[in-house]
Amino acid sequence: MSQVHPDSPLSPHVCIGHKFCSTSSTVFTVWKKSLLLNGKGFTVFDSLGQLVFRVDNYASNAKNEVFLMDDAGQLLLTLRRKKWSVGKKWEAFRGDPMESEKPAFSLIKSLGFSNKITANVFTNGSRKTKVCDYQIEGSCKSSCTIFSASGEIIAQVKRKEAKSDLMLGNDILNLVVEAGVDQAFVMGLLIIFNQIS
Repeated sequence: MSQVHPDSPLSPHVCIGHKFCSTSSTVFTVWKKSLLLNGKGFTVFDSLGQLVFRVDNYASNAKNEVFLMDDAGQLLLTLRRKKWSVGKKWEAFRGDPMESEKPAFSLIKSLGFSNKITANVFTNGSRKTKVCDYQIEGSCKSSCTIFSASGEIIAQVKRKEAKSDLMLGNDILNLVVEAGVDQAFVMGLLIIFNQIS
């Protein structure tokens, strides 16, 4: 994966780290299965079949706390459901939340009555302005689009197709992350979106 220099014009969508950005759009295969025998999580591979991210939960509260790790098992994000919030609100902390004072971002499910699920994403205190930095729209756990505040698509998820136009199971997804966008951040959003949808 090629990296984007911090001074690059492609870096406004960095939340976790520049090392998770690429100079070109990147395609991932997301398998909604854990590498752990009894775990609930995701396994993410790049286009060469190399492990990129792991998502696991080591406790019985899989619906309240989830961990995003890199291929070596280093904790990147701790994702937690916010207790006693109106709607469904999640917060993401870099690494161990005990070492972070504030969440890196938060995601709040919009209340609506349509078949479309919408969530607003706020980074580093932008919640005070009440204007979201990102928005996720989707119709189910296997299909969603992530937009920046300006409306540009920064990532898309849909069910993966085999080469013969055969749709694979609901647990195998195709994730495309655009150039200059933090792939770990996008994975954090995808994980939470799957929890709230």
